[in-house]
Amino acid sequence: MSTNRNRLLLGSVLTALALHLPYTIAETMGASGSIAAAPQTSVNTQTLQTPTNDAVAATMSAAPMPLPSGMEVNPGECWVYGQIKPRKREQTVQVTVKDSHTTINVTPAEIKRGYKKVVTREGTVTYRLQPATYKRVTERVLIREETTRFVKVPAVYEQRDKRVVIEESRTVLEQCQSAGGGVAFCAKEIPAKEQIVKVQVLVQPEQSKVEVIPAKYENVTKWVVDEPARVVEVSLAPRMEDVQVEEIVKPASASPQEVPAQMREMRLKSYDGKPRMVMRQAVCNGDINDTLIASLQQRLYDSGYEPGPIDGKIGQKTMDAMADFQTDSGLAVGSITFETLDTLGIHRN
Repeated sequence: MSTNRNRLLLGSVLTALALHLPYTIAETMGASGSIAAAPQTSVNTQTLQTPTNDAVAATMSAAPMPLPSGMEVNPGECWVYGQIKPRKREQTVQVTVKDSHTTINVTPAEIKRGYKKVVTREGTVTYRLQPATYKRVTERVLIREETTRFVKVPAVYEQRDKRVVIEESRTVLEQCQSAGGGVAFCAKEIPAKEQIVKVQVLVQPEQSKVEVIPAKYENVTKWVVDEPARVVEVSLAPRMEDVQVEEIVKPASASPQEVPAQMREMRLKSYDGKPRMVMRQAVCNGDINDTLIASLQQRLYDSGYEPGPIDGKIGQKTMDAMADFQTDSGLAVGSITFETLDTLGIHRN
């Protein structure tokens, strides 16, 4: 919204310039009443920034803006410089994205599938070995013959008591008294001493005898041939299998076919002429009101542009829609000019 106010402020500056123009023009008018050419000054309303108070004062004190020869300006009018942009033209063209060509349509062969019996192995005569058969029998087998051996019979002893003289009897002289009173020695017999000893008395001497060891047998189970091996003739029948077969009913074929080119619609933009600067009469700032803006928004909307809500307020969308309309219509862009209102059919007081 500040940008729109700036634009309106710019319109006020231009209005002040327009009010100042008649006095400048009177000084430059010739006898013929035409306006003399003033020094050329280039003004581009598209690049004007927001004017400040100092900028307004500088503009008022600057040299007067040039006017086209023959233009009549009256007091109270507002004139602005605007740019007439090259008119954009759009056209739809057909672009070939793929050239036409010839393709080959191949029709595969028509094949019928079925089954056929095929001998996969011929019949023949072969021979087979019939193995021997066995039977189990039990046999008594001698594993150790009868033998003899000598056995020692130990001696037989008997325990008995035996009297053994360990000290024989003896005669000793012992002093004794005699009848005469003299010393006498008397002979005394001491009996023998014996001791009973247990002794082993051989009753039967050691001897040997012959002992017979009987033969030893064991029952053994074994397999014996019941029927010997033999060769047997065997006849083998042929082996048959179902094999899937394919039969060509219709051979394959190829035929050319023209394929048209592929086209694509494209929107091409072109511009007529070059941009140029012109001076146009515009609505003064004091004459801009909500009714005028609402009419402008409605006519822009009816013409296919998007001015935003129709509320009588100058918004960015309204300014952009008006600039697009002015560009498309070949009008000066940037301000609410009389020619813009006339082209839209808006009545102005």
